[in-house]
Amino acid sequence: MTANVLDPSALISALPNFLPPEKRTLDSPQDAIAVLIHTAMIALGFRLIAVDESSPARTLLTFPPDYGKNGPGHYTFRYKHEQSSLEFLLKIVKLGSRTLINSVAIESDKTATLDISTNDFVSPSFFPHDFNAQDAPPLIHGYISSNRVSDLMSQFTLTIVQKLVPGLRKEGYTEVPVVSSTNASSSQPPAQAPPPAQPRAEEPPYGPDRAAHYNPPANNPLQIGRRDLDPFPQNPFAPPSLFPDQGGDGMFVGPNHPIFGPGMRGQGPGGRGPWGGDGFLPPMGAPPGARFDPVGPGLGRFPGGSFPGSPFRGLPGGGNLHGPDNDDFMPPGAVSAVRLSTSI
Repeated sequence: MTANVLDPSALISALPNFLPPEKRTLDSPQDAIAVLIHTAMIALGFRLIAVDESSPARTLLTFPPDYGKNGPGHYTFRYKHEQSSLEFLLKIVKLGSRTLINSVAIESDKTATLDISTNDFVSPSFFPHDFNAQDAPPLIHGYISSNRVSDLMSQFTLTIVQKLVPGLRKEGYTEVPVVSSTNASSSQPPAQAPPPAQPRAEEPPYGPDRAAHYNPPANNPLQIGRRDLDPFPQNPFAPPSLFPDQGGDGMFVGPNHPIFGPGMRGQGPGGRGPWGGDGFLPPMGAPPGARFDPVGPGLGRFPGGSFPGSPFRGLPGGGNLHGPDNDDFMPPGAVSAVRLSTSI
């Protein structure tokens, strides 16, 4: 079985060979990530042709001494591959506590980006690291562990390499399988169907159930005329109502209309007020002696009637509740006026 070309131990062992002979150091965590990414590109068959965007293309077996002149904030690498006619550009950028790996296939404008947390894959306290030092610690400690290197390589090949050069053939290299959204969501319950673009037509509302509504008493003045709004006859099979019948409460007002029925406010006969009508006329609303036609039909004579020999006829409206006031007496002051005109 062919060994994995991106095996962490193989990458860490090969990494120092790509540093310039006169400067075999990693000065920062960003240096370590940039050189590790370059080592992976070489392991996959890419050739380094420049460390900027403007230099003419030429094969570089190692980094030139100025490869990190813009580090640790910015690194630029250009590559070619025998299985593609395209030129590939990688830029590794420090962005705060994160590191961005931007890539593009220049002739096709095909881009790919990997965003990682720097401290997840390197140990800042390990750097700077000098390979020529006698007591130099193992380089793997700078990358935390072999598992961290494997995780970084998996993300790099999936996000960068497989997008720029899909189907890359290299002995010891296997593409990372892409987890489709269908497989990822197969274990989740199916989502509910989205609502239709056009609202569904709703069923027409049914008429209200009249039997379910509360029927206030017939003597409620707010219910006067209710019969005119209810053309349907009362159900003969319905149980008797707890309240009086509402018969005769329509638009035709007669002696038997509920507005003159018992139970209205007032202390007069039949529950009526002393001034006739439904009793809503306030006390002394018509002062004694005023000519006042009663408002209630068919009420009969007011109890007590008029008093013989009195200039007033008792309470207003009490002398004749069967018809209009006949005005048997002259208005106040009329007698003096008549006498004055007669004497003249």
